[in-house]
Amino acid sequence: MKNIVVIACCVFALQSILSFIQIRYYQRYMHKITQQYSNSNNYYLYSSMERKRFGSSAIAVIVVDQNNIVRECHVLQGKSIFAKFKILPQFYEQSLSQIIKQFEKEQQTRNLFLWEKAIIKTATNKISS
Repeated sequence: MKNIVVIACCVFALQSILSFIQIRYYQRYMHKITQQYSNSNNYYLYSSMERKRFGSSAIAVIVVDQNNIVRECHVLQGKSIFAKFKILPQFYEQSLSQIIKQFEKEQQTRNLFLWEKAIIKTATNKISS
């Protein structure tokens, strides 16, 4: 019984450390993006997260200009601290409404990936705000 408590405490401590590392990675990445646009006007950063009940999650980060045209799109997806942001240049120079329509059309024929749902959520939140 004593061994189980020690093991559980070690697992909890390890999970806390790994969560801290992942949070620091997210903060540094967001800081890097915001610094790129800190001297520019009319650029906006939006972020949202999509989760499954159990397992992985996806975070989408989108930078748009005043006309809702995507300037940058980044996605982080995974379950572990080894998940890193990926740049998605295929969405650059597209309007948010174009991206939403594209994914809505695709959703009729297939299940969207979690990262695609995160992009839709981010774009929808921006348009509705």
